[in-house]
Amino acid sequence: MADVDKNQESNFKGRQPLRANSRHRRNEILQATLRLIANDGIRAVRHRAIAKEADVPLSATTYYFKDINDLINDAFALFAEQSQARNSWLQEQTLAAYQSSQRTLSSDPSGQQMRAELARSVPTLVLEHVRRQVEDTQARRLEHAFLNETLHNSGLEARYENLRNDVIAAIEAFLQLIGNDSATADAHALHGIIQWLEYLLVVENCESNWQLAELTIERQIQRLFNNI
Repeated sequence: MADVDKNQESNFKGRQPLRANSRHRRNEILQATLRLIANDGIRAVRHRAIAKEADVPLSATTYYFKDINDLINDAFALFAEQSQARNSWLQEQTLAAYQSSQRTLSSDPSGQQMRAELARSVPTLVLEHVRRQVEDTQARRLEHAFLNETLHNSGLEARYENLRNDVIAAIEAFLQLIGNDSATADAHALHGIIQWLEYLLVVENCESNWQLAELTIERQIQRLFNNI
């Protein structure tokens, strides 16, 4: 992965290096922290363990992160950036599907055909998003590790909530775009269903669970379109 973007450094609390090689080393430490959290949980985050995982001197981790909480915070900030990049795929694809479906409005001013097209295409896009999420097992483990940590860390709780709210806001914006009259509640419901399905499929990635995921998504999307 590329080094942390300097324009996004305001999200990070640890020491901010100026040189490219120093930024690269700091990023390696954060990546190692994410791997350790995914494998062993947040309680495993210690300077010595991170240095070993990153294959850097112990002095490097303490130089960039004197406080373990700053290290955890910055690891989450990196995770949040990666999550936002993954979630943007679904946002872009659903918007493209909406724009494509609008071409039918000239021949069908009622929008019935447009809604029918979206009711067919959106579940496929959501299921593909779930598939992409499930394939990234480390990210799903991190998601639940950070969620659990919010019960003990109020600072992380606020940042996790911001990330979650960004995702829900994107869903809500799409629902408003298609004229859903319960966009806020339905966005929260759909987000919760997607998260649960991702968790279920990471725990047991089997054909029956994928069939359940497909049916659940199709029924939920259809319900959303019924609120138009």
